[in-house]
Amino acid sequence: MSEWFYWCGRALLNQTSRLYYRRIEVTGREHIPAVGPAILVANHPNSVADAFLLASQLTPRKINFIAKESITRAPVVGWVVRQFGLVGVARAMEYENRRELARQRNQAAIHTCIPRLLAGELLAIFGEGISTDARHLHIIRKGALRFGYAAEKAADFRLGLRWIPVGFTYSAKQHFRSDVLIRVGQPFSLADLDPDPAAHEALVLQSGTQRLQRDLEALIVNIETEGLAGLIDKLAELVANPASPLTAQVVRHQRVARAVGYFNQTRPERLTHLAEALQRYERQLARADLSDDVIRQRHPLPVLWKNLGGVLRSSLLMVLNLYGWANSFIPRWSAAFARPLARRQLPGGQMDVTKEAFFASLAAWLGAAVAFPLQTYFVYLWAEASIGFRGAAGLATVYALSLIPSWRLFVRRRDILREQFANLRDTLVFLLRPRHAVRLQVVRRRLQREVRHLLTDFEAAGPRAA
Repeated sequence: MSEWFYWCGRALLNQTSRLYYRRIEVTGREHIPAVGPAILVANHPNSVADAFLLASQLTPRKINFIAKESITRAPVVGWVVRQFGLVGVARAMEYENRRELARQRNQAAIHTCIPRLLAGELLAIFGEGISTDARHLHIIRKGALRFGYAAEKAADFRLGLRWIPVGFTYSAKQHFRSDVLIRVGQPFSLADLDPDPAAHEALVLQSGTQRLQRDLEALIVNIETEGLAGLIDKLAELVANPASPLTAQVVRHQRVARAVGYFNQTRPERLTHLAEALQRYERQLARADLSDDVIRQRHPLPVLWKNLGGVLRSSLLMVLNLYGWANSFIPRWSAAFARPLARRQLPGGQMDVTKEAFFASLAAWLGAAVAFPLQTYFVYLWAEASIGFRGAAGLATVYALSLIPSWRLFVRRRDILREQFANLRDTLVFLLRPRHAVRLQVVRRRLQREVRHLLTDFEAAGPRAA
């Protein structure tokens, strides 16, 4: 039963992810072996969403998860996640006065996973041990190395197990229809860490964990100093190309983050000057009642005609859009109803958007589970009177198969239409206020040159900046 449950649940997670996120890009899938044991070690910036994406977007192979024990011991949820192959571990923060019990339970978890790795299965673990909103990677725990080392030891170090880093980066994880980039790094094995791993267990565990730390930091935008996060984001936005692939955007953001971190240590006055210039630009935008989205348009007239054409083409597809809108009305209404009910404020004033998104998604699928069979049945009844049983059954089958794709198509077309209208609005604002817009374009280009010089000087510093 667990295999059937896993694959059905995974198909549901895939559809949920594709509906919730606007764009999902995955690079490095070729690093995940088609057969053989491996441990995927990922960062953990977005709670349960990371697990959903890891399970549904990386590989067609089944993935067994390592997660906190409190999930697997929950009355109903625990049974569900165990069907997905989830194994619970005891976290030190939850066993402060019961360290020996935590050690025993973690040892039992290792013994549970060893047969799975010996059978050539995949294991996934979030290396930091916690999910966090921090913009930097926390210290990677040794658990990922311990699980793999125990399996290798059981196989007399002939298993050939590999550890594979996986980095998650979200464009705006707090928002519906955000973008997400998943980067799979280069795998490594015990042989890459030590020629005689059996004789140097402690050294192997330490060096392997350090390598995972470095590899994961290279896959994400890692901002060590939280106070610089706002400046880094704004500078990266200045030199960004919104139309470029997510990988290119993240690589550019990484370059800016490293350069800012380097000059913050070596020449902080340069960053101060750049931050002041950026603040002056923002004040000028506010006084002119313009936005950076308006100013960034270099050729407004071609953009205007391009987006007008896009809106017209979208209008021609209105019937198709309405089909998806009507089919998905009840699931979308259910999600909209459940989202405020799950809204909860966290300490510090932030909202628990993960819980809100989870309950909204659950409500949407419950609405679909009720509405889609009824809609299919009504289509069958409507068609049976005119084309008979066989024709009505065939039409109802086609309709049922089109429900989720039309839902996804509607959401995608809605994103495109909103983007086209936003571009039209910004272009019209530019054309209506050309004098202010052109003057601020000059200021923006000057800022861009300063940022590019910063990056060039950082790269010229060579190994000292790395």
